[in-house]
Amino acid sequence: MTLEHSHARPAAIPCPSAAVLAIDALSVTAVALLLRLLWLSAVHPVPASDFAWYRDHALALAEGQGYTYDGKPTAYFPIGYPLFLAGIYQLFGSSFWSGTLANAVLNSLTAGLVTMLGAVLWSRAAGLAAGFLFAGYLSQIAWSSVLCSEMLFTFLLTLAALIGATRAGRDVRQSRAFALGCVVGLACAVRPVLLLAPAPWFAYLVVARVGWRRACALAAAMLSGVVLAVAPITVRNAIDLHAFVMVSTNGGINLWQGNNPHANGAYFWPLNPHQNPFLSYVSNEVTEDHAAARAARAYIFSHPLHTLEMGFVKWWHLFAGVSNALYWSIGQSSPPVPRWFARAVHAVDLGTYLGMLASACGGIAMAVRSARMRRDARAFWPLLVLAYYVALFFIFPAWDRMRAPIEPLLALLAGYGAVQVARGVRRLRQAHRLAREHRKSGGTSESERGALA
Repeated sequence: MTLEHSHARPAAIPCPSAAVLAIDALSVTAVALLLRLLWLSAVHPVPASDFAWYRDHALALAEGQGYTYDGKPTAYFPIGYPLFLAGIYQLFGSSFWSGTLANAVLNSLTAGLVTMLGAVLWSRAAGLAAGFLFAGYLSQIAWSSVLCSEMLFTFLLTLAALIGATRAGRDVRQSRAFALGCVVGLACAVRPVLLLAPAPWFAYLVVARVGWRRACALAAAMLSGVVLAVAPITVRNAIDLHAFVMVSTNGGINLWQGNNPHANGAYFWPLNPHQNPFLSYVSNEVTEDHAAARAARAYIFSHPLHTLEMGFVKWWHLFAGVSNALYWSIGQSSPPVPRWFARAVHAVDLGTYLGMLASACGGIAMAVRSARMRRDARAFWPLLVLAYYVALFFIFPAWDRMRAPIEPLLALLAGYGAVQVARGVRRLRQAHRLAREHRKSGGTSESERGALA
């Protein structure tokens, strides 16, 4: 399906001025930050598991000890977020507030980006609806209080969606595509799941009908930005690990967690060595990474039907529930929060999420219809990013923490869907009112004609 080149003139899409757009984005950002500060005043999570790793390695980096594990260089987790957090610690100290405030600010800025993206793609109302929905979404508020890499990655992913959608495909210059690639590359330094993002970018350019040659050039420009941003990490890994590792060495183990005889589609790390041959993974992480990837690929190719079945199970885990965000925030809070508060938050968060998901599904259909009617393919870029990200978790294991980075896009589509439904309801009410007035005026005219006769 291609859209942008047509003999007919594309319909104009009203977009607020830069000043109005900035005021809206700043207003939503301020509201989002206020809500996150209120949350932080009540919930104080103690880092555990992955989040303790981020904190401890950020402290080591801040003290000049390098990125190591057990005295040896490591790339087990991507270095992007620990490095970012180390910078925060060097500037503002290593207290609870410095790291969590940094995440809260990043997440609040993400709400502002969502506002801008909705306004650029559709209307000011859609942008505000999406931005305020994301600003008040409890799962994101909860994650912002945890020392997790998701807040930085989510901000960069949303920024990439905005950069790619601000200009129509035919108006995108190579400099913009290169800048987009640099942002995606920085996101890959935090979580490497976007390393193949030039593929959906190329698909978007094809849909936008920029021409095959131009699409290849713009995709190459984006790819060069990704490579440039990731290159320092790859070089560091080659020097310290004596192997080619683009970003991290946990890709193979993540793939194996979702594709082995005992996998359940979600997080899988048993302590039984008969079920988990990679318990000593970090002792030689490069070798074990390759071994885990080979084992996963062997299982996929030898059990294609079960892999297909488990893909839908993984999607279920990706979109089911809100337990992760609340467990790692409220569940790890010290001092503990009251039980009534935890129950109330879970109920509100789950209800809001389900409503947002339903509205986002409607928003996807409306966005596609609008793009076809207006012959403007820009909305397909965030849609393709969303589809690409979800498709990854047909293979990799998933739980609701993995959903956090695409929740700005879900809020974007939900906000647009809600605005369109509200407009449709207003039109129906207006049509009914006009029909009643017409019937009333028609009845009066007939009675008057009868009296005159």
